[in-house]
Amino acid sequence: MKARGIPVVVLALLAAVGPAVPAAAASAGVPAGASAGVAGVPDAAALAGCSAIGGGKYNCRVWKTAPSYECTTTDQTDSCTGRPVGRLNAGTNYFFCQTWGGYYSDGRYYNHYWGMTDDDSGHRRVWVPVVYISGGDNDGPVPGLPRCP
Repeated sequence: MKARGIPVVVLALLAAVGPAVPAAAASAGVPAGASAGVAGVPDAAALAGCSAIGGGKYNCRVWKTAPSYECTTTDQTDSCTGRPVGRLNAGTNYFFCQTWGGYYSDGRYYNHYWGMTDDDSGHRRVWVPVVYISGGDNDGPVPGLPRCP
């Protein structure tokens, strides 16, 4: 028996597997294993980027412990010393905003955007490369995280 030209067996198999992640979402810069999805599929929160929590803060999912950098200005990360000052642990972390700055890469992930946060080493208002935030594209801003003024 067929339903609209698709064998019923195929439809049953597709239903058993569950919904597919669109190709655009699968390549949205969410590293494999960055979020605990079903059978390795990232969950919707990871694909969506960051979400507002109030007080000028936005929760974002950091998929890997990341280095943080201290800068001399808030609008350019190019003024960083180039040496990490601390770290931001993997998991849900708050960020204030993001800005365009110096190029940064980790494996196949790369970006010019940097997010401002308080790190887990006690440093306030430091910069973390957004390659470590789930939900964005290579060389693009993280959805849901506003640009720094």
